[in-house]
Amino acid sequence: MPDLNGMMLFAAVVRAKGFSQAARNTGMPKSTISRKVAQLEETLGVRLLQRDTRNLSLTQVGALFYQHCNSINDEIEAAKATIENTHNDVSGSLRIAIPVSFSQELIANLCSSFLRLYPNVELDVQFTDNDVGLVGEGYDIAIKYGPLQSSDLVAKLLIERQPVLVASPAYLKANGTPATPQELSTHSGILLGTSRSAPIWPLGKGDRKTMVNFKRKVRVNSATMVKQLTLDDFGIAMISYSVCKNELASGSLVPLLQDWPIEPFKVYGVYSSRRQLATNISVFLDFFTKRFSSHESIQSLMI
Repeated sequence: MPDLNGMMLFAAVVRAKGFSQAARNTGMPKSTISRKVAQLEETLGVRLLQRDTRNLSLTQVGALFYQHCNSINDEIEAAKATIENTHNDVSGSLRIAIPVSFSQELIANLCSSFLRLYPNVELDVQFTDNDVGLVGEGYDIAIKYGPLQSSDLVAKLLIERQPVLVASPAYLKANGTPATPQELSTHSGILLGTSRSAPIWPLGKGDRKTMVNFKRKVRVNSATMVKQLTLDDFGIAMISYSVCKNELASGSLVPLLQDWPIEPFKVYGVYSSRRQLATNISVFLDFFTKRFSSHESIQSLMI
């Protein structure tokens, strides 16, 4: 039977994207974690991780095994929460507004896991791109993309995603490859945004930051649809690297203007200062960050 501690340490390595960071996160020696994972692989008779001097990646069976380890970890956390909740019960209702462009499947899985951990919480989740009023419309939390306007609301940074400018080889062959940001004005763009989003992209950082215009071909509030339209040769798009990294690796999408790095997309959890940081708000925001980081880990290590 596989060692449970070894399984949890293996999952910690995947979430941390490496043994060194896992050692820092767990407070255990790197050599101990490496030995435990090696013993786990020997017990299972399979290779879970591919290692070389610079990279660490999951094997196919390792990716599947990680999902089970993560589920076991959720059950362990649920068991701990059951005991902890006898002293510090997390309960009450949470009304949450989430942008439509978020993966609804991912949010559904996140909410299911959250409710298993905190069975006394009632969730009301609404996907909307409206600028909701937290107090007036009864929302406890709004998940928002940055930058945020200043207000009396409290914002907690949840996740960051690195955007890239991409196009398909066929589109570039037919329309040419832009060599400067200014040349984007002659190209068709696929815009991820709402009905009020202007056809403008920010390129560069700091003093080298510039706002560039493009000819909007399509505007849609789904990152999945933006990627598909880009793959179908309709134009250039700016999307998160995590959404399109497999296509970049295969060559079905090509990165553009790499000398102009783009500021990361930032996602915040916003709540009213009137509520302070209620326990149920705090645990949901912490859980949101942890689960999205875990999802990103398995995607980035998949081979």
